[in-house]
Amino acid sequence: MISFKESLKIIENNVFISQKSESISVDQSLGRVLSSDLFSKSDYPRENLSAMDGAVIFKKDIHLLNIKIVGEIKAGDRFSKDFKNGEARLIYTGGPVPGKDKVIIPKENFEICKSNNSIKIINNNIKNYIRKKGSDFKINQLCLKKNMKMNIRAVCLAKAMNIKKVKVKKKPNVLIIVTGDELIKNKSNKDPLVISTNKIFLEKIVHNFGGKVIGIHESKDDKKDLNSLISKYDGYDILITSGGVSKGKYDLVKSVLKENNFNILFDRVLIKPGKPTTFGVLSNKSFFLGLPGNPVSCFTSLIFFFSKFINSFYGQEFISLKSNQLSLKNQISKNNHLTNFLRIKIEKNKPNFFRVFSKQDSSQLKILNESDGLLIRKPYEKELLPGTKCKVLLFKELNRNQI
Repeated sequence: MISFKESLKIIENNVFISQKSESISVDQSLGRVLSSDLFSKSDYPRENLSAMDGAVIFKKDIHLLNIKIVGEIKAGDRFSKDFKNGEARLIYTGGPVPGKDKVIIPKENFEICKSNNSIKIINNNIKNYIRKKGSDFKINQLCLKKNMKMNIRAVCLAKAMNIKKVKVKKKPNVLIIVTGDELIKNKSNKDPLVISTNKIFLEKIVHNFGGKVIGIHESKDDKKDLNSLISKYDGYDILITSGGVSKGKYDLVKSVLKENNFNILFDRVLIKPGKPTTFGVLSNKSFFLGLPGNPVSCFTSLIFFFSKFINSFYGQEFISLKSNQLSLKNQISKNNHLTNFLRIKIEKNKPNFFRVFSKQDSSQLKILNESDGLLIRKPYEKELLPGTKCKVLLFKELNRNQI
């Protein structure tokens, strides 16, 4: 068996940055990783625009007593006809400023004389109320760099750059197989003994973490059935299974893969839950991640090991597992030789405090649902007393960097 830290390092050292890319609409690019730099196709703003509601006049007319109003300009007007000295046009925020040598007089700095349809300036303190053409960015300017993850702000910037399509890295194709006779309906078509929650965990988390599920199946604890499902697919970047990777009589996944030249990189990790987690390379050069069958073990192992795979695949911290520092409510005894992932609950009226659930059974979904995150305890970590500041991983923080 190897340590948790060593297992993550093995994934990092063996999964190389993907060079596969595809072209997609900017509108569909949220959460995707750019495979090339993006240069603006136009100035932004495209024209000089008013930053205020007011009137636009020639700069040298600022001291005139009355300036005749000859029209108005609103946001969205494509072409603004110029005017003569001694004339003004009412203008609204975002309206294009015509010609050169103009200033904007905010509406609170002038009065409108209806008798002769003119403006009378009551405050001629000139400030810059014009958003200059290209003041945000100019045509052909590099604005978004290769390998960045597109968040909402970046998508909006790309739209403003007048870009229609972007090249992004292809998502890793993921084949999912959930194993176990207890998950399969019997011949009399009765419901299975166990509802396959791992199927939901795997499909939804893989999708949320940036993978593309190309197939998801349930398999009996039978070599022929498992082989048949695997052979149906090619072109996947990683095969993920749950169940069948421990040392029981019917844990057949590794033996099936070994018959197909599976190279195991690690197959037991000093963690709880998730000790049987297995990782390796298949004969078709794709990867394999074998997860335990117990739902909490499957869920926890998937978060840590698949996020490491996806970050290595994209070549960046695509999924952040940054911890938050909170204060412990209840006492915890000295840790054993394993890295332990303990489910925690944030105190209702004390959001800076958390408690550790007394029950940590890896089969209990109700407690997993009630938990807010995980306390990661290092091997042989000393006893923790109430009030101790601890680093915890909060589920709500996973993959929130889309804004």
